[in-house]
Amino acid sequence: MTIDALSFGETMLRLTAPGGVRLETAATLHVYVGGTESNTTSCLARLGLHAAWMSALPSTPIGKHVETELRSHGVDTRHIVWTGNSSRLGIFYVEEAPNPLGLQVYYDRAHSACAQMNPDAVNYALVDTAKILHLTGITPGIGDGAREVFHRLLARAQAQKVPLSFDVNYRAKLWSPREAAESIEEACRQARILFCARADAAELWGISGTPEEVLRQMAQRFAGDGGAKTLVLTLGSEGSAELRDGVYATAPIFPTEGTIRFGSGDAFDAGYLYSYLDGPLYQELHEHYGVTPLVFGNALAALKRCIAGDIAVISPDEVRALLIRKEGVRFR
Repeated sequence: MTIDALSFGETMLRLTAPGGVRLETAATLHVYVGGTESNTTSCLARLGLHAAWMSALPSTPIGKHVETELRSHGVDTRHIVWTGNSSRLGIFYVEEAPNPLGLQVYYDRAHSACAQMNPDAVNYALVDTAKILHLTGITPGIGDGAREVFHRLLARAQAQKVPLSFDVNYRAKLWSPREAAESIEEACRQARILFCARADAAELWGISGTPEEVLRQMAQRFAGDGGAKTLVLTLGSEGSAELRDGVYATAPIFPTEGTIRFGSGDAFDAGYLYSYLDGPLYQELHEHYGVTPLVFGNALAALKRCIAGDIAVISPDEVRALLIRKEGVRFR
């Protein structure tokens, strides 16, 4: 069976104090399932694509909780490696407060099941059946086992000529810019679609300037084997930009009152990948309204900022309504 999008990466539990409450004094915590790759595949699955996620999870109720959550959104979780009940799931703790205190994140992810997984336990042949492989720069930074799986997946995709989608997704709490840049160089060159935040381009490679200048410098640096390559730059409140087949384009954000940052970048990636894969909703909106992959991605990111948790719990009808700007829609 063909897989539209295949991904691999770590998923954790996010434990978040109620708004304005410090972790030091919190009596309750909200529990969410979150991981950048599984957030993206969940969004793609909710839009109707066959999206599969590979990882390692402990054989505990907490590990089963993650699987159940992802499966509820339609993600194909059959390829999880279960590591027994003595391994652990990564956790991160969050405080959400207005500025100047702002968002605070504390990780407890060392030695997780995914970080220490046995690379030989993964079925790499799944790559052969995928239309695209989606990876991020977080995975090689979490542990030796995950790093080896990451590199084997890259090699398999290259050998089988399966396109790679790669999001730089730099995490300063995992490693230094130099370590990250060296470890993801191969993936950046191989990627058919390369996603990067403007701040990451500056921190990892010292690339700055206008969005177009940044993209053209990145295109020169990561030219790869000369095949077709699309580079996508996310610009925060300024929207997003792309360099596709040498043609530069931009798209503004969708106005939103949402302030939930977790998962919005992953939703953007999902929207862009859904467009790349010619999902039916994108085909419809592109044909009738001229919607582009950047616009589709920006729409999903805007919707996600309104939704608690890390996963964009949205429907195709909600995406359609936003993109064609249905004013005055009555819901009751």
